[in-house]
Amino acid sequence: MRWMVLLLLVVILGSLGLVAEPFAPVATLHTPPDVIGRDTVLRASATDRGTGLAHLELRLVPQNATSGFVLASEDFPRRSFRGSGVGEASIEGTAKAAGALAEGPATLEVWVRDHSWLPRFTRQPAATHAVTVDLTPPAVGVISEERIARLGGSETVVYRVAPDTTESGVQVGREFFPGVAGVLADANLRVAVFALPQDAPDARPVVVASDAAGNRQQAGVGIVVKPRVFADKRLEVNQDFLSRKVPELLHANGMPDNGNLVEGYLRINRELRAKTETRLREICRESAPKPLWDGAFLRLPNSAPLSGFADRRSYVHDGQVIDNQTHLGFDLASLRGSPVPSSAAGRVVFTGPLGIYGDTVIVDHGLGVFTLYGHLSEITTTVGSDVQRGTPVGKTGETGLAGGDHLHFSVMIHGVHVDPVEWWDAHWIQDHVLRRLAAHPKADGAPS
Repeated sequence: MRWMVLLLLVVILGSLGLVAEPFAPVATLHTPPDVIGRDTVLRASATDRGTGLAHLELRLVPQNATSGFVLASEDFPRRSFRGSGVGEASIEGTAKAAGALAEGPATLEVWVRDHSWLPRFTRQPAATHAVTVDLTPPAVGVISEERIARLGGSETVVYRVAPDTTESGVQVGREFFPGVAGVLADANLRVAVFALPQDAPDARPVVVASDAAGNRQQAGVGIVVKPRVFADKRLEVNQDFLSRKVPELLHANGMPDNGNLVEGYLRINRELRAKTETRLREICRESAPKPLWDGAFLRLPNSAPLSGFADRRSYVHDGQVIDNQTHLGFDLASLRGSPVPSSAAGRVVFTGPLGIYGDTVIVDHGLGVFTLYGHLSEITTTVGSDVQRGTPVGKTGETGLAGGDHLHFSVMIHGVHVDPVEWWDAHWIQDHVLRRLAAHPKADGAPS
C-alpha cells in the first residue's frame, strides 16, 4: 500500500514538473530612453528555459493611471504538452499605439508569461523603466534672408533652435547637413553650410530640428534654386589606356581580373567609383566646428580646365558608348608634376590611395567644407598637418583613373560634391557665407 502511495506521489510530482517548472522567464528592456515621443522605437525581449514563452507584452503606463497602453505584444501557442518550445523572442513598438497619450511621467513595463501554470499567480511586470513622455517638437526658425542659389552649388543658413534641441541641420532631399553650435555668440543659433546636389533638381532645403524624444520640427529655407543644364562630354577609351590602367587598378583595389579589359574597366568605372564615393562620405563625416578659411579658395596656378563640374560623360570604346557617369569635380592641367597648393587654410584629414582618384589629399576647412586633390604623382603633406592657403600638398600626376597628368579638384560639403567655381569667387564667398555669419556677434574665440 505504501509503495502505491509513493508511486502516485512520484506521478503527481512529475506531472507538476511538466506544467509548473521552476524556471521563470526573464525580460529585458533594451537601452530604454529616459524621454520618449510618439516615434521613439522601444524594444523588449524575453527568454525562458522551461516550457517556453506563452506571451510577451510591452506596455506604457502613465503616472496615476489605472491601466496602461499596449505598445506591442505577441503570443506563442503551445505546440505540445511540453509548451511552445520558444525560448527567446523580442518585440518592438512606439507610443503611436497609445492613441491619445498625455505628456508627463510614465512607466515602461514588460509583461511575460510562459506555459507553466505558476506565473498565473504573478501579477506584476517582469521589467520596468521610468520615462517622461514628450510630444512637443522643438521650435526652430530661419533668420537668414532669402537667397538665390544654383543647382550643384552651396549655401549657408543661420537659424535658431529651442534649448531642448539635440540635433539639427539642413535636409535637402535624402542628404542631411548638420548645423554647428558655438560659431556665434548666441547659444541657440546654429550655422549650416549645405549643398544643393546636382542630381536632385527638385529637392528643396528645409531646416530640421529634433529633441531627445525624437520629436521633429522643420522650417523652410527661403531659397530659389536656379535650374541648370550640365555639359555633355564624350571620352574615348582606347586600348592603350585600358591596357595601362585596368590591370593596375583592379590589382590595387583587390578586384577580380578575368583578362577582359572592357569588363574590367566597367567594374572600375562603376563599382570602384561607387565605393570611392562611399569612402569619401566616411572621411568627410567629421569636420572642424568653425570656419578655418577666410576668403576665396585658390585654384591650381597656371592651369587650364580639361573638364567641368558635373559633366555628363559618355565613355566610348571602338565607336560604341559603353558607360555613362557624372564627373564630380574639375580636371585642371598644368605642367607635368606641377606643385599643388592647398586651396585654403585647413587641416589634412586624408593622404594616400583612394580608388579612382589615385593618390589623394583631402583637407578639412571647417563647417563641413572639404577639398580633394586627386591623381597626384607625389604627396608632400601628412594627416593632421595644418595648412595655409598656398601650402604645397603634392604634385600633379596620373594615378588612379587618369589618362594623363592633371589635378582632379573637388569641393565637398560633408562628402557631397559642389561646384568649385563658387568657392574660387571672392564675391560669392562674401555674399553667401561670410556676410551671413558677420550679421551676428561671434562667439569668443571664433574666427573674425
